Amino acid sequence: MRPAPLALVFCLSLAGAAVAAGVSVKDEMKTVIAPAFSTISAVSVEVAQAHRPGAAKVPEARWHAAVLAAQALKRSARNLIGPQKEPGAVWTKSAHDFARLAAAAEAAAGKKDAAGFSTAADALGQTCATCHAKYKPKTGD
Repeated sequence: MRPAPLALVFCLSLAGAAVAAGVSVKDEMKTVIAPAFSTISAVSVEVAQAHRPGAAKVPEARWHAAVLAAQALKRSARNLIGPQKEPGAVWTKSAHDFARLAAAAEAAAGKKDAAGFSTAADALGQTCATCHAKYKPKTGD
């Protein structure tokens, strides 16, 4: 196995421990969600580049990394929906959208559905931006 997938597996195992330990939203964002979303974003770029004439296909290992990252996002989304961390409709809608879109990204990556994966990845980014516009300024970082 390559070092990158091993690192991702390690991060994902930390994700489960973080949720079980009841970590703060800020800590979960930094240790679980940001790395997993970075993987989703990177694979989305690779998928877009693979559609260029003469470009190489996205390797199986990268699709697998996208599946694992989407699964980590789904677990985190359940935690964000769980005990309400922030009150309000924007938080609740964003958390539910995040869960739904992470599931869509996982399904598309599992089928190597480039269009579906790109759509889910883009929508995940928009959901993050909407939520961060309202809540991240409160964190001071």
